[in-house]
Amino acid sequence: MTERWRLEKEVELRATPEQVWEAVSTAPGMSTWFVPHEIGEDGQPFGDFGGGNTQGGTILAWEPGRRVVYGAPGSESEESAPFALEFLVEGREGGTTVLRLVQSGFFDGESWEDEYEGTSKGWAIFFHNLAQYFEFFAGLPVTGVVAMSITTLDTETLWAMFYRELGVPAAVAVGDRVKLTPTGLDAISGVVDIRGDGVLGVRTDNALYRFSGRAAYGHGMVQATHYFYGVDMDRAEATAAWQGWLERLFVAQPG
Repeated sequence: MTERWRLEKEVELRATPEQVWEAVSTAPGMSTWFVPHEIGEDGQPFGDFGGGNTQGGTILAWEPGRRVVYGAPGSESEESAPFALEFLVEGREGGTTVLRLVQSGFFDGESWEDEYEGTSKGWAIFFHNLAQYFEFFAGLPVTGVVAMSITTLDTETLWAMFYRELGVPAAVAVGDRVKLTPTGLDAISGVVDIRGDGVLGVRTDNALYRFSGRAAYGHGMVQATHYFYGVDMDRAEATAAWQGWLERLFVAQPG
């Protein structure tokens, strides 16, 4: 696809505009619902997407309390950036706030429609995380853990492995109380808050656990993206533990 694409998402949140602005304009805020973020020596943000994959950005527009736009590193404008990510914050009567996302950019290759669909589903999950954060964990500091691995398994097989390893049935549904039993890690007791195409999410008293996986074009990616709120823990140690768990479970097979 050579023309610039545009993706829009919107969510109404039980939070003040100030709270939502912090969630989309600061590294600690982005870490509560997206992926762990830090500010680099150049003053620009970068995120940890797991498996050693970090991605930086450039702030292209800044209207405090209302609008922020991030672009690819080195971008000079929203129009010329390989991708641009715009967040718009608008307060509503009754104490809620609407957050609007506009993402634009370019996809290369024939698989752009799949990439577009995957991006849209990904933002739906992250916005759900943000809503859950404000409802259950607002104001608490977060420790984010992201693990990622590549597999040659097809989607059906990799999810069968996820269910078996976590000790839950494939028919598990939102609202079900579950006890996850990942080998070599502590058991996790909570309620299913996400169950969709390629994702399973569980909320506990102090965390959000997200497992995702999808395969296409002969390879797949699996992730464990977790958010621990108000918990004193070593992020590097926890990340290594979940990364090891994924890599043991999903060993890539020769193509």
